[in-house]
Amino acid sequence: MTSDLCKCLFLKATEDWVCDSYSVDIWYLAGKNEDQLHLWDALILLNPLPPPEDLSFHVTLEKFCAGRCQFPNQPKRKLLQILDRAVQGQIDVHGHSLNLNNEQPYTFSSEMTHLDRWFSDLHLQVIGSRLPVPTAIDVATIDNALRRNELPFDGLADVASWLGLTDPRYTTNPPSIKIRVNPPVDLILPECSLAGDQLRLVLHAHSRFDVSRVGLAVRAVPGKVLESRKQINSEINWKRVHNGRRVGNALIHLNQANSALAMLMIGESTVRRQWFIDPAKASNNRLIAIQHFDTDLRMVRQALLEPTDSVRFEKGVAALLFLLGFTPVLQVETDSPDLVVTTPGGKLVIVECMIKIADFRSKLGKLVDRRGSLSKALQASGHYFHVDAVLVCAQPSDQIAFDTVELGTRQVILVTREDLASAFGRLRFPGSPDELLEKCFARLATACSAPNV
Repeated sequence: MTSDLCKCLFLKATEDWVCDSYSVDIWYLAGKNEDQLHLWDALILLNPLPPPEDLSFHVTLEKFCAGRCQFPNQPKRKLLQILDRAVQGQIDVHGHSLNLNNEQPYTFSSEMTHLDRWFSDLHLQVIGSRLPVPTAIDVATIDNALRRNELPFDGLADVASWLGLTDPRYTTNPPSIKIRVNPPVDLILPECSLAGDQLRLVLHAHSRFDVSRVGLAVRAVPGKVLESRKQINSEINWKRVHNGRRVGNALIHLNQANSALAMLMIGESTVRRQWFIDPAKASNNRLIAIQHFDTDLRMVRQALLEPTDSVRFEKGVAALLFLLGFTPVLQVETDSPDLVVTTPGGKLVIVECMIKIADFRSKLGKLVDRRGSLSKALQASGHYFHVDAVLVCAQPSDQIAFDTVELGTRQVILVTREDLASAFGRLRFPGSPDELLEKCFARLATACSAPNV
């Protein structure tokens, strides 16, 4: 899909999704180049619910500015105006207009063209022209000023990490504005279930959203031939608006259903695809064992998708690998990989886990060094000495500054938040861990050989 088609697809879907009283959250980093402030990185998020607390702030220095703007309960007209300006490379924050460098025409990319997404928020990345990397003197000046600021930060790296944005010193990507729009209606997964051929679905919709535009379909597995596939939006019972949202319930009978795939849409755009598994019928005995103590894998999901600390995240990665058929072990020694993993076919894998973007370069270097060290030790002891390496990051791929070619050269598989989320959909029939590993390396090789566009 061409750059302009990505933009058109995003804008059309945004018009369908956004309602009055949506809220907008803007994060930004900008630096001065040739006496003008240009964006280094920015993120705009539109949400159907207001933020739980006001975290707005603005830091402005001689050669730098950064901050966060939150605007709750905005009219649709203003929200679309903010997005229109962002598509033109501009954001307006705290009385400042910040722009992407436009020496070359802006280009656009979108995750909406990725066919393997399970949660499909609207996404557009507006990409500007490259800027010179800030000099060491400029960074030192910025660092010292930030430490003296009324709201102090420990330099550029600290404020970039706090905002979840990319420090311009540590990326080869050009500056960009990333835009995400969350849907006005979604499945409330903890309240949904499949048991005894009954699929219970619970949805929450924005109070201003026209629920007649919701599309909901289901596919049962194994099911009864074509009877296992049906549109069920007419079977949703929508209640009155309460506390700013409308609740919908559907109870669907599915014959011979061990699992069911729900597909939620708004108009022509997919919102979410989600598998639901009847725990009493799951064929993966590892899944039965874990779910017996952790209903619906709630704690595993929380550890992986809402990580609060690195130790808990490592436990979540180990649990997910176990559910997929691998044999993982958490290391007790601190100067070691986070996990050592084996496959039924005898492959040996070391895994490093990280929840902070700033750890990426150091974790990648440690992973490669430790793989080399372990390979030499295995070779010296007369064992098969091939070791695979996997780097697992809790952040989504668009927030990680990485070079696919470098990963391919170093033969390291990168697993991101999107991969962790999608893995839950394959737990009932996980397949062969050895084949899964081979497919990951095959995808890595394909990505590295693809021409740069």
